[in-house]
Amino acid sequence: MKLSININRRFFLIAFTSFAASTVFSSCSSPQNNSAANPSAAPIANTSITGAKDKIKVGVTPVPAGEILEFVKKNLASDAGLDIEIVTFNDFVQNNTALKDGVIDANYFQHIPFMEDYGKKHNFEMYAFTPQIHLNPVGIFSKRYKSLKDVPNKALVTIPDDVSNAHRALKVLEESGVIKLKPNVRPASPKDIIENTKNIQIKEIPGAQAIPSLPDVDLAGVTGNWIVQAGLKTDKDALALESANDPIYAVTVTTLKGKETDPRIQKLYKLLRDEKVKQFIKDKYQGAVIPIP
Repeated sequence: MKLSININRRFFLIAFTSFAASTVFSSCSSPQNNSAANPSAAPIANTSITGAKDKIKVGVTPVPAGEILEFVKKNLASDAGLDIEIVTFNDFVQNNTALKDGVIDANYFQHIPFMEDYGKKHNFEMYAFTPQIHLNPVGIFSKRYKSLKDVPNKALVTIPDDVSNAHRALKVLEESGVIKLKPNVRPASPKDIIENTKNIQIKEIPGAQAIPSLPDVDLAGVTGNWIVQAGLKTDKDALALESANDPIYAVTVTTLKGKETDPRIQKLYKLLRDEKVKQFIKDKYQGAVIPIP
């Protein structure tokens, strides 16, 4: 009871702080969309000779997408004739709302299943470019235990409250032997748990609350973007980690359906797929963020 009170109080304070802050924060349509607009088929036009640059407003989450796009802006965009205005959002809802309302031209923070689920719930259609840019792997973290073997019965475990990332966290728990899910269920939710030998208690929370609430719970399933932002080291701190074998959960450039042929957005996507960007991701994040080949 005391733990529940502490968590609820912490969640209230986090929610109030997020509401009071006026920050403007995010792991896409199906892969076959790439055939409709193939920006890799043509080279990027260099308009730097005339000094004219195409302006584009792009929504990102601060880390890692914001840092990656900042690298592109400083090192690649000018030569490609692109003037990027980076708009940072601290939650996923504001980022997609801004896209829907035309406040931004594109965003770079979400993966395909998240985008599709969000679009269905909010009645608008988005388009994602593939191959994707990077993967923020989901890890299981704890401030109390060094191994999943040490986790007690009835442990309190938080996972993201959106459908796709909840599925990812549950799959990591299953692959670690903590639970077992119904076979072939995708996306899985807590109701699909069929074996739970430790009787863990699962609480679904917004992704942004995972790190602040970590001291109050036994385990937390957290996506890589929040891990990097919190300064944790995936390779050292994660008790279990998602495999990078399924690129469906990789992050990419997203825009409104129908705008995928916009030359500015195609140019943005091509720059983010540049080999220099892949090397930047490898060097900076050391496995906490993984570039997609």
